[in-house]
Parts: sequence; C-alpha cells; structure tokens
Amino acid sequence: MRTLVIDRSSGHPSMAVFEDNVCVCEKVWDGEPSRAPAWMAELADVIAAHGWNGASFDEFVCGLGPGSFSGIRACLAALQGLALPDGRPVYGIASAAAVALGQAEGEERVTVVGDARRNRLWCVTYEVQPAAAQVRMPGGGLPTHTAEDFRLVPSEALGSVVPDAARIVSPDWERLASVLRATFAEDRLVARTVYPIAVDLGRLTLAMPASRVREPLPIYLHPAVAAAAR
Repeated sequence: MRTLVIDRSSGHPSMAVFEDNVCVCEKVWDGEPSRAPAWMAELADVIAAHGWNGASFDEFVCGLGPGSFSGIRACLAALQGLALPDGRPVYGIASAAAVALGQAEGEERVTVVGDARRNRLWCVTYEVQPAAAQVRMPGGGLPTHTAEDFRLVPSEALGSVVPDAARIVSPDWERLASVLRATFAEDRLVARTVYPIAVDLGRLTLAMPASRVREPLPIYLHPAVAAAAR
C-alpha cells in the first residue's frame, strides 16, 4: 500500500509518501506555497525522482486545515485529479490534528489555537497518544476531522474553553503570541509557530483509518454570509 500525503494549509507546505506504515519520502517547502501550476510541477519532480507517477499510489490524503482555504482546495483538486483515472480513494485529516501529534510530549492533551479572523480564534483539544500515532477528542471519541471538532471563540473567552494543563500550540503564533501569553502560563505554551507536516498526517491516517474523511472538504469555521437583497 503506497500513500501520497500532502498538506498545503500553511505557509510551509509539505508532502510525504508512505509504503505500508513506513515513510519513504518527505519534503517540506520553506516559504509560502507556490501557486498552480508551479506547485504541481514541483510535486511531480519529487515523485518522478523516486520513479513514481500518479498511478503509483493506492490512496491519497489531504490536510484539511483550518488554514489557507485556497491552498487546501487546490490540494484536494490535485489529489482528486490523480485519483480519478484508477478510482483511488482520497481521504482528509484535520491539519490541526497533525500539529497536536507532532507537539505532544508523551500522552497528554494538546490544544491547537489559530486565528479565525473576524475577531475570533479557533481551537481544538486532542488527547494525544504519540506512540500509537493517535489523537482523540476529550472523553475518548474519534475526531470527525470536520468543523464539528472545533470551537470558535472571541479571544477573551479562550481560557474558558481550554482544559486545564493542556499544552498550547499555534500555527499562527506570530499573530497570537500576545493573546496566548496573556491567557496561559508560559510553561504551557509552545512559544513558536508550529506548522502541520505531511508525515504526521500520514501517521494519523494509517493509525486511525476509521476516522479519516472519505469525501473531504476544507475545514471552514465561519458560516456563509448572504448578501442583503437590494
């Protein structure tokens, strides 16, 4: 079983290839994602260097965010295009879950906080089991890897929805550092920007196949706003 995993939800996109449960190829791009078709050409070069093409993969996995909506959407479209000729499945995993898995120090709760704009923050808390490459929701349930897993709150309410003693990590640290430092003790904070990486997405999807999303969509936390009729 060969799996191609891509995350383009952040400013540091990444890809990984797994053969069964072993990562055999990994690349992280340093900087803002290239726009199509440049990023597809870069991906094709990495794949070709290992003697693969689109037909070489049995399944595909996309990071669903929250994050760059356009980046996630482009990633899904590309993977669906690669999967279509042979009817291969495309799955989705929340990029935030990969962040939590990568930052846990032993079995613990990790809360991932991001900038949802519109004067709101998004957050999600996972119970992380690093050795098993698994994350669960508080209470032990499986994550849905959809917007249902997330809370959308004003910054002043963040402390009230995050469990005590949870480690706090953010892909938007540069924008949120002052808020996070004002809300949580310093020893709970991972005081730097942490991006999701495809290797952790792959570990999650292979360890928890029952929770991955079969018809994935980007995680979008704000409801649609209808324009007023004129």
